[in-house]
Amino acid sequence: MSEANKTIVRRFYAEVMNQGNVSVLDEIMAPDFRDHGETLFGSPQGREALKQGVTGARSLLSNLNVQLHDVIADGELVGVRGTMRCTHQGEFLGVAPSGNELTWNGVALFRVVDGKITERWFNSDSLSIVQQLGLVSPSGV
Repeated sequence: MSEANKTIVRRFYAEVMNQGNVSVLDEIMAPDFRDHGETLFGSPQGREALKQGVTGARSLLSNLNVQLHDVIADGELVGVRGTMRCTHQGEFLGVAPSGNELTWNGVALFRVVDGKITERWFNSDSLSIVQQLGLVSPSGV
């Protein structure tokens, strides 16, 4: 079961996040999906809200790509660690498009039940993002 759950989470990143194919969520995510804990990007509740969020993010942050470094699983829980990269092409967090590449790291823990993602706990290096956008200065500078 753990390997099958890892495959589902890998599809989330490869097909939904990296390719923008949000229709895949109908196959791999429960309609009442619950998201927890991301401060900067919010916590969309429900599959349809996540579809809108991914589509919106990809319009502002083009070439969005998540490279997974680690994928581990234990029963219905799947944990990932990865690096996100994109090009800042639309107004994001009140900052005009710069064309600059943004890069940050994040971790997520997914619950997969009966072949569907039901929950996600996600946290990214939000400080790095706002520093790259010029909203705050790096510490010690």
